[in-house]
Amino acid sequence: MVRLFFLVCLYCGSLMLPHSAFSQGNLMIVGGGLEADNQEIFDEILRLSGGAEKAVISVIPAASGVAAQTFAYFSKGLIRHGAKAENIHLIPIAMEDDDSTLDVNEATWLNNGNDELLANLVRKSNCVWFSGGDQLRIVKTLHLPDGSRTAVLDAVWDVFEKGGLIGGTSAGAAIMSDPMIGNGSSLEALMYGAETSPPGEELPGHQGVLLTKGLGFFPHGLVDQHFHARSRTGRLLVAMAYTAQPMAYGIDENTALVYYGKEDRMKVAGAAAVTIFDASHAKIESSETLSSIENLKIHYLESGDSYNFNTGLIVPSAEKILLSGNEEYEESYPFPGGMFAPAPTFQRLITKYLMNNKTNQSVSSLNFTEKDIAYQITLSKTDDSKAFILNRENSSPSYTLQSVNLSLSKMHIELKKLNN
Repeated sequence: MVRLFFLVCLYCGSLMLPHSAFSQGNLMIVGGGLEADNQEIFDEILRLSGGAEKAVISVIPAASGVAAQTFAYFSKGLIRHGAKAENIHLIPIAMEDDDSTLDVNEATWLNNGNDELLANLVRKSNCVWFSGGDQLRIVKTLHLPDGSRTAVLDAVWDVFEKGGLIGGTSAGAAIMSDPMIGNGSSLEALMYGAETSPPGEELPGHQGVLLTKGLGFFPHGLVDQHFHARSRTGRLLVAMAYTAQPMAYGIDENTALVYYGKEDRMKVAGAAAVTIFDASHAKIESSETLSSIENLKIHYLESGDSYNFNTGLIVPSAEKILLSGNEEYEESYPFPGGMFAPAPTFQRLITKYLMNNKTNQSVSSLNFTEKDIAYQITLSKTDDSKAFILNRENSSPSYTLQSVNLSLSKMHIELKKLNN
């Protein structure tokens, strides 16, 4: 990745560990909004946990402000798909009281991360699950004041390194990478850049995307969640630029990036997509804020698609057919914006208006951050671009898209009133 700037990373010691440290276990990284009826994801959780009969699952609700309710909801999903209730264990670590439990103050669980009895319970599991909420709480409760791991976090790593499954949704997905995105919107990231904080600490008054230490189970780049539902492309691009991470993964809601450690590959499961951002050969310009990106590569994968991290090979699900030469649409992209035209989703932009389109070789979207500043994102076909499609009855098509080029330009916009 070529850069015309360099920003000092305040947590350089926490960057990606050698891959050998990640060779045994598996990861289930869910982009939030996991529905209890998502059979594909729950079945894979149980399969990777030894099967429904043998699965022993520890749930750590540290991120949640309603720990008891979070545990109950996830447990019901597991039981619905065959898990045994007696094999699902609450690991009482939390920072806030859950008002639904009048006889328990979950805020008193704050320092349980170093409890050896809980650590031993975790070690007997073949799956550890992190709930959604605030990812900074997970990092804070599982580290000691000197930044070292607590006994429970050591136990989670033991489960992983012995071939177990580590999973999480929303905040529980964010902590999988190291460095980690703590919070911040795309708009704030583009306007103000990035700031860093000590592990697990909020940065009062910060502007932009907050970057901090994660738990680092996933060895292949940054992870972001609720991706397209919360328009997080901008903040992920800023985070990539600031941390010099060449790879990043945007995971949609009710969708999982499933990482198979021994094979060093991933598969997509669930309702929507995982968007892979590859900046290995990109040119990124920035000072305090992001100025431009050229030649960043995007892959867009849906359920059943897989990606091999060693070879870079993408394998579409077996049912999909090559779309190239058989594109269904011809209409040009109207460049709509504002309240007078519906803005297309990222998925619609990259499919209907680009890769499933006979006419367009590129499409652009203009996004205002301030009254006179805008960012134009352009998606383009390349010689390496490929598209695969599965048309489904009573549902939108499923796509696999390879090697779409992304460029970004920061623009000054001058607005003038036109006189008739």
